[in-house]
Amino acid sequence: MNLRVNYKLNKLPEIYMRDRHHPRQKNYPSEGSQNVRTFEILKRTKKTAVLLVAPETGRLPKSMGNLARYISGKSGGLGEVVSALCEGLKSRGIDCHLATLNLKKRFQKENNLDEQMWQEIRYNVNPVNVHLVSSSAFSNLPSAYSGNPLLNAAEFQKAVINNIIMPVRAKNSGKLILHSHDWMAGGAITAYAKSSSCPVLHTVHNVHTGHIPVEMLFGVDVDSLTWNIYFSEEYGKRCIDSQATAIKSATVVNFVGKTFLKEIIEDHFIGRPIILSSIREEVKAKYHHGAALSIMNAASPGMYPERCEHLARKYGPDDDVMAVKRENLVEFQKRTGLLVNPEAILLFWPSRLDPSQKGVELLEDIALKFVIEHGDVQIAIVGNGVEHDRTHEEIFGRIACSSGGKITYQRFSEALSMLGYAAASDVFGASLYEPCGQIDQIGNLFGAISTNRDTGGYHDKIEELRLKVDGALEDEGNGFLFRDYDSGGLWHGLAKSVNFHRKPMEIREQQIKRIMREARKKYDLNRMVDEYVSVYERLNGGNPLA
Repeated sequence: MNLRVNYKLNKLPEIYMRDRHHPRQKNYPSEGSQNVRTFEILKRTKKTAVLLVAPETGRLPKSMGNLARYISGKSGGLGEVVSALCEGLKSRGIDCHLATLNLKKRFQKENNLDEQMWQEIRYNVNPVNVHLVSSSAFSNLPSAYSGNPLLNAAEFQKAVINNIIMPVRAKNSGKLILHSHDWMAGGAITAYAKSSSCPVLHTVHNVHTGHIPVEMLFGVDVDSLTWNIYFSEEYGKRCIDSQATAIKSATVVNFVGKTFLKEIIEDHFIGRPIILSSIREEVKAKYHHGAALSIMNAASPGMYPERCEHLARKYGPDDDVMAVKRENLVEFQKRTGLLVNPEAILLFWPSRLDPSQKGVELLEDIALKFVIEHGDVQIAIVGNGVEHDRTHEEIFGRIACSSGGKITYQRFSEALSMLGYAAASDVFGASLYEPCGQIDQIGNLFGAISTNRDTGGYHDKIEELRLKVDGALEDEGNGFLFRDYDSGGLWHGLAKSVNFHRKPMEIREQQIKRIMREARKKYDLNRMVDEYVSVYERLNGGNPLA
C-alpha cells in the first residue's frame, strides 16, 4: 500500500524515498533541513486477525492446526456455525483464531483417548490458532451448559481476558477483531474488548442470558469496565447481564435471522418471558443507531450427506436419493428399536427437549395419537433435556415403550442424529420462537422436507410446498408452516407433510432432489462468509483483512 506521510526532513529515517515533486529523482534529506515535504513510502500491510470466542464448536478445519482435529464440543447450531465460519475464513487466508472451552473428558471420549494420550496431545501438539480454556469447573462436563453454567461462563471469560486476547492481538501488531457468540462469550469479554478499543462483532444465536455475580470474576478489573457493562441484581448480588452487556459493548450486533430481529424490535414477545427488557432495550438502541444486522447461518460442507461419515451410505442430489434414504432409514430403525419398514414415513425431531422454546409439550400431546391414526408413520426423537430437567426424557421414554415400535426416543449423539437426518422424510419442530434454527437447513440438505411453526428463522427459510400436479403454477417450496402454538397446529402441519409423502415415488424423488439442490444454493457457506467478511472489513476501517 502507498502511504503518504509528512515528515520534517531532520527527523526522517535514512531510507529510500521519492519526492512527489520529482518522481524520477532519488532524494536524500540534507542534514538540518526544516522543510516539510510529502513522501510516498512503500509499506507492507499487516493482516488483521479475527478471534472467534464461543462456548462450543463443531469439527474444525485442519488449517486451524493439529489440535483442531480433537476439538468438538458441539451442543447445537451455534457450534456448527462457528466451525463452518472457521473453515470459510481460513480458506480465504484470513488469520482466524478460536477461543473455546476445554471439555477434556468429552474430547477424550469422542477421540477414544485415555488420560495420558490426551495429555500428550494437549501439551505437545502446537495449538496454532485454537485456544483452549481449561478449568476444573467444566473439564469433566459433556457440554458448556452442563453443571453450573454461570461458573463455566465466569471461568471462561476470565481466561479469555487475561490469557488470550492480549497475546493474539500482540502477535498481529494490535490488529484484531473480536467476534463473540452468545452470552457465555459476552459479558466481561466484550466489555474489556470495547475498553481496549478492539472492534467487537457480537452474534446472538439465542436470547438466553446469564447473570454472573461480579465476585465470580475475581482477577478481572470490573470497576474499569463499568461504563460498558449492563449490571443486574440477581440472587441478592450485583451481577453482569452477559447477553445485554455483549450487545451494549458490541460495535455491531448480528442476529442469525431477520424476522427474529424484527420481532424483538416490534415487541412481538411482550407479555411472554422470552426477551428480557435489558436485552430488548439494548437491541433497540443498536438497531436505531444502524448497528444491528442479520446474517443467516450456513452449514459446513461436512454436514452434507455426500461427506457425512455417520451414514450407512453417502449420497447427493444426483444419486437415487429415495433408494439411498431407505437404506439409511433401515439402519436407523435397527439402531433405535423402531419397526424395520423401509417404506415408513419417518418424522424426525432432532432438537433439545426444551419446554420454554421448542414446543416439546405439543409433541408429547399428539405423538402416540398421531402414529395410531397414521399407520405408515414413525416418529423419532433424538435430543437431551435441558440443564438438570430430565422430565421430558422420561415422558418420551414412556411414550416410546407404549408405541409398539412406532416411536423412539434416544439421547443425543452426533452419529445417531446425522443418521436420523439421512433417514428422515420430514425434520420437524414446534418452536415458540426461533432466532434461526438449523434443523430445517440440514434436513433440506439431506433430502427431507421440514415442518415447523411460522416464527423467527423458520419464517425466513421454510416456504410452503406447492406442486404443479396439485394445481400450482410451478413446483416450489421446501416444507410446511403452521401458525398456532398448540398441539392442533403441530398436528395440522405434520398431516400436510404426511400427505406429500404418500404421493407416488417419482413425484417425491423429483421434489426432494429439487429441494436438495436449492438448499445448497440458499445455505451456501460462501454466502455466509462473504457477509461476515464484509462486516469485519467495516470494523477494520474499510480495509481487507488479508
